[in-house]
Amino acid sequence: MSRADGGRLLRRALALTVRIGAAVVAWAGGSAGAQAAPVGAWPKADYVVAADGTGDFTTVQAALDAVPKDNRERTVIRIRNGVYREHLRLERSFVTLQGEDRARTRLEFEVHDPRYDPDGAAARRGLATLNLVDASDVVIEDLTIENPSTRGGKPFAVFSRGSGTRVVIQRADILGRGGDTLSLWTRGLYYHRDLYVTGTYHFVGPRGTCYLADSVLEVLGPVSNALFNEGMEDERQKFVLQRCRLVSRVPFGLGSHFRDAAWYFIACEFPETLRPEGKIFVAQSNPARPQPAERMFKWGTDRVYFSGAKGPAYPWLRDNLERSEARSAAAIDAAWTFGGAWDPERTTGPELVRAARGDGAVRLVFAEAVTVKGGPRLRLADGSFAVYRSGSGTAELEFAAAGPAAPVALELAGGAIVASQAGARLRMVADGAPVPPGAAAAVER
Repeated sequence: MSRADGGRLLRRALALTVRIGAAVVAWAGGSAGAQAAPVGAWPKADYVVAADGTGDFTTVQAALDAVPKDNRERTVIRIRNGVYREHLRLERSFVTLQGEDRARTRLEFEVHDPRYDPDGAAARRGLATLNLVDASDVVIEDLTIENPSTRGGKPFAVFSRGSGTRVVIQRADILGRGGDTLSLWTRGLYYHRDLYVTGTYHFVGPRGTCYLADSVLEVLGPVSNALFNEGMEDERQKFVLQRCRLVSRVPFGLGSHFRDAAWYFIACEFPETLRPEGKIFVAQSNPARPQPAERMFKWGTDRVYFSGAKGPAYPWLRDNLERSEARSAAAIDAAWTFGGAWDPERTTGPELVRAARGDGAVRLVFAEAVTVKGGPRLRLADGSFAVYRSGSGTAELEFAAAGPAAPVALELAGGAIVASQAGARLRMVADGAPVPPGAAAAVER
């Protein structure tokens, strides 16, 4: 049996059930909290990838390239089951990559660390199997991404660079056999839930603020620094791991950082193979190029917090959350992690804040940017309808209306209006959503 096959069997064994408070959640079947919209519900996929030619594209990269470079609309790419051996590069924002089945939709490509293979990234698509470049509001779900390289070093599976933020990865296997398997390095905001990740050193290593929950992290090698974090740009940046399980057949150390970082391990499980001396430690990034301490650390080097840890009885695993800004585990969730900048588990649809008449149109203004799918229309007070005309990807939608009647309610007519921003689920405006009373009183000229 190969290590990859063994890893999949281990994940299935570990993923049977995990206890979250009093509830038992099936790891392989979903996660606690917000869920994705059901397959077949609006918004339907904008593009379908199928290796057998029954979709819009036979390759994932072709679908990614079909998204406009300046895209502002939530664009759903559904990938049917199959093994897609592609070196992928996503340079667009507001994209959802949605697999058909977590185990049977597989993105695989062998990319080697350039130190071990100078031609490993010769295609210039990037260092990883999947590379996110200046890509924000990306959702990746219900699939497997694997870099099967065995040459050592850093065989990235998912990597980000540039200025991207608000990246969601959920219900997915991210598989590597070396360092830096899952490395989002744009110093943005990242949300992960129900993952199975494998690797050796720094194999989960966000730079920015990351919330990782209900996941299994398997350490494949005898390393001193399995995890990594960096939060050098803002004292509020942090790495929160909640209800996660670390597993390893070999002794390992928990992690390290060489710039500012804040770590929160909440109700996590640790194996007996965790070394007694294996706590988070401060490491030099590159001993050959030492940096002045003031460039590396501004807010202290000991911001490592535990609450409700299960595992070896090491003194450093004891609860110490009272000295953190959270004070108690009850305060910690995804919304707290991102400090008001983003709530990826929000379930309410975009808020309609006002409407205005003028120039033969009704304009609806939302509290955030929205994406239009299908052909929604606006019911007016005289029983007529205003039909959608423009505005998808912005916070203002325009509906063509010939008469002067006031707008009453939205009728989605088989379509949808969804939040463009990434989240753990698609947030939709409800069919029949009323226009706020008096919202159209102001007439634009």
